[in-house]
Amino acid sequence: MGAMKNSRGGITLMANFEHSIANFYTKTQAKTDRVWGASITSFNYSPRLKAITSADNNFIQDVNFWHYSGGKWVTNPTGAEPAGAAVGSFGYGLNRFCSANLAPASAFSYTESGKTVGYEGAMYLVGEEAGDNSRGFAFDMDGQGYQFPRIGMSSWENLVASPKPGKNTVVLGLEDGSATDSHVKLYIGEKQNTGNNFERAGLNNGKLYILNVPTAANDNVFRTTVGKNKAVAVDFKSVEWNQSVSDFTKSVTAAGSEFARVEDGEWDPNNPDVFYFVTTESNKDPIATAPNPATPSVTRDGGALWKLTFKDAQNPLAGATLELLLNGGESIYMSKPDNMTITKNGVILIQEDPGNNDHLARVVAYRIRDAKIATVAQFDSKYFTKGSASFLTSDEESSGIIEVTDLIAKNGDKNSYFFLNAQVHTLGVMAARPDIAKSRTKDSKVKLDNVAAEGGQFYLMTISDWDVVFKG
Repeated sequence: MGAMKNSRGGITLMANFEHSIANFYTKTQAKTDRVWGASITSFNYSPRLKAITSADNNFIQDVNFWHYSGGKWVTNPTGAEPAGAAVGSFGYGLNRFCSANLAPASAFSYTESGKTVGYEGAMYLVGEEAGDNSRGFAFDMDGQGYQFPRIGMSSWENLVASPKPGKNTVVLGLEDGSATDSHVKLYIGEKQNTGNNFERAGLNNGKLYILNVPTAANDNVFRTTVGKNKAVAVDFKSVEWNQSVSDFTKSVTAAGSEFARVEDGEWDPNNPDVFYFVTTESNKDPIATAPNPATPSVTRDGGALWKLTFKDAQNPLAGATLELLLNGGESIYMSKPDNMTITKNGVILIQEDPGNNDHLARVVAYRIRDAKIATVAQFDSKYFTKGSASFLTSDEESSGIIEVTDLIAKNGDKNSYFFLNAQVHTLGVMAARPDIAKSRTKDSKVKLDNVAAEGGQFYLMTISDWDVVFKG
């Protein structure tokens, strides 16, 4: 998700929808001459009315695809795919857009000797999460999309651009693949004043690198040999992005350390040289997978929270360290951390996606200065606890969270505000949200269900007192 003020006096909230091109409803929308599948919607939120007043489901206007052998932009992706691409991939079908990053203009332009270089606009970065044949994309605010070939091919959770001003464009690519073969990728390009918006932003002239911990080949080794709260030096190994799908995957595996499914990440708003990210699993680490004593029969994996610190985020190859802050064994017993955001006052909010599991998903707060942890929100048990009359599924996911305090708070308002959303994976059943459907006639509900791929909801969360959140 992403948000910004608009000319109508409201807030533009952008969110993508993780439709799989294999989904029954999505396949009914398949096209052979234009993009289909995963989508991006631009909402207008009115702070005065405290409501969403409009939604544009057609934010995506056009997509420029990269022709791998031709080295050029094309509007028809047929025949443009890299060697060895899986059947059905790299086509018009946009497959499972996962998390996204609305990167500010500072990420793509800078001023030098009184002259502005780069693209002076925001970009919405998003990637497909559909295995090794997945693409990254960037969209300008007019809905013009560009494939991001130089970030590589991975099952993307998110693509997060560094907001630190300077000539270099820096993007961290977070791969949510398997628990034994996911990586953190680093793209470094240079802003320019020629080409299309994507090229001016420095997103198509750079090189690709893989995060490598010289002393730890994978997540499990780091946990056992380094442990928590110890920063170790890391480097970044160069890989060639323009290869066959299988060769690219092999080169990434050989170059860098493996993490147990990298999920979301964010640059620290108080220190632009620091990047935090979570991994949703631990590859069966005994500490992270130990059950919560309060619910001993419920399986879990607490994953991890990591801190990546650069000497200079504008020059990432100058040196960096990696630190494990949470190993999943903490007393709050997190379950499958997924999306996250960082507040201006130094709190990391982490959303859980426990999967088809009896654990009720939460939003968990981690205070950076003293490592205190607390729960700030949890799904409604009446919809997600088996046996309830209103039971929907045990597969609920809190997914996507951003701070919007600067956009909503008025003078003197000390509250913190957040937009977040939920996905309700109704186990293959096409069903609308129960609070919307309950007042409809039977026929009307059926019609509504038939156009609802899954249930979901957007929220505005207000936190008035952080001391109360972390009390005790």
